[in-house]
Amino acid sequence: MSTFNPSLLTPRARNEQQDTQLTTVKLFPNSHNNYQTKFVIPRQGSVLDSNSALVWKVSWAGYDATKTAYERLCLKLGSGGLTTLLRARFFIGGKQVFDCDDVGHLIHIKSLARNPDYQEEMSDKELGSTHGYFLADQGKFQVSSDAPDLTGGSNRFSRALGGWSSTPASDKSIECSVLLSDIFSALESLQLPMELDEMRVEIDWETAFDEIATIVSEGNGTNTPITDARKIIDIKDPILMLDYLTFNEELRAGLSEVLQSGMTLPFVHTSISSKVISENGVATPRTDDVFLSLQGKLLMKMYVSHRFSDSVGGALQAYSKTQGRIRSQRGKDMSYNLFINDLALHDQAVDTATKQFSFLEMASEGQLSTIPGSFDYNPVFGAANANTDVNSGFLTCSGITAPNAVANTQTLSGVEVRDGIANTNSYIAFDLAKYDSGSRVVPANAGYRVGSSAVILRLTQTGSAATVPEKAAKRVQVFTEEIMFLRSMGGAVDVFEA
Repeated sequence: MSTFNPSLLTPRARNEQQDTQLTTVKLFPNSHNNYQTKFVIPRQGSVLDSNSALVWKVSWAGYDATKTAYERLCLKLGSGGLTTLLRARFFIGGKQVFDCDDVGHLIHIKSLARNPDYQEEMSDKELGSTHGYFLADQGKFQVSSDAPDLTGGSNRFSRALGGWSSTPASDKSIECSVLLSDIFSALESLQLPMELDEMRVEIDWETAFDEIATIVSEGNGTNTPITDARKIIDIKDPILMLDYLTFNEELRAGLSEVLQSGMTLPFVHTSISSKVISENGVATPRTDDVFLSLQGKLLMKMYVSHRFSDSVGGALQAYSKTQGRIRSQRGKDMSYNLFINDLALHDQAVDTATKQFSFLEMASEGQLSTIPGSFDYNPVFGAANANTDVNSGFLTCSGITAPNAVANTQTLSGVEVRDGIANTNSYIAFDLAKYDSGSRVVPANAGYRVGSSAVILRLTQTGSAATVPEKAAKRVQVFTEEIMFLRSMGGAVDVFEA
């Protein structure tokens, strides 16, 4: 027999003193246009948390709602709205302390280590990208933003790019978001005290139409294709979602004392180097050395993008239409190595896609995920699709199949979809660090200290006598993680190399 215990009905709430409080503030820009946005971060709380985020909308200013039946635009497949992020700078007390060029590209490279489900269910919603695909007949797969062959749109998610409106129900723009710690690698290991001098963030935007948007279909036999006057991309409603941490009195007093007496903290800075390799019109291997001015620096990791020319023979290529600048392509018969302090990093040059993938995975510290065929060299570029090809016969946008076989209709063909995906994620990476990214940043545990000699990236690949991407010029971009120090005294800050 059970007995009733009246204490079960007695509330026993306790007042607990919390050491830290989290406050989120929605910050609007001090100035904004299609080329640059500036934010002045207000003083609040004790420190700025690294989980703060940048949110913005990408809009097609030339959108015409009466033509949606045959006009389809979407953001670049692999990166979505990241193509609009061109450059970012962080100022403290009027002094630039953090910066990152081509920051959207760097975020994309690091996102390859996310699993396929995260890419499709999270990244695609945050960025308007497309990582989902489904298996079709004859051994093919098809790229889709939603369920295959769905007509009339979708209630799940739409990646069709349209115009911006202040009325939510009429807003057809795509909202994107990234963490500030993704934009500024230093914030992965630093939480900035709010007692420092005034903080300011500047974002430079890329709004070139062909760099941002992919035309899936246009024209319907009676209407002309999209005119240049309508090819305008706008950046709308940028905001910062700032997370502030507020400490208790004892912690605040201790932090203030440390700042006044002086504080030096190591952090990871990402720099970028770029070089164009001249065209090779001979179908024989050629070796090119890319010299990187990294003398005296303390290196952690390096990520390399190798891009074929956007246009070949005056024609914009499929990989540029679907991916923009955020891509990396493996050259024909490519091999590579890195020389630091006149010593080769690898015993032998990396000459297969399998080895290259393995080294990229080690640097990424996670299992890589790419759409099938997007890492390997494309040996059938421009050739007609066969039943055995792994490709898409069509591209869907907003769940609606792009129209085919209609007079004057410009669409992405099955060949272009295949060539726009194959060989577009073939990044190169070098892991020079002695600890994983989750460990404490300690210079003594870092990677290579470069001496007086330049770092050399050596690339060997075969050219071509024909008008194909192998012949044209190629751009190499190298993102290098370096250890630097942030020194603060009396509220003023300075940065210097480790």
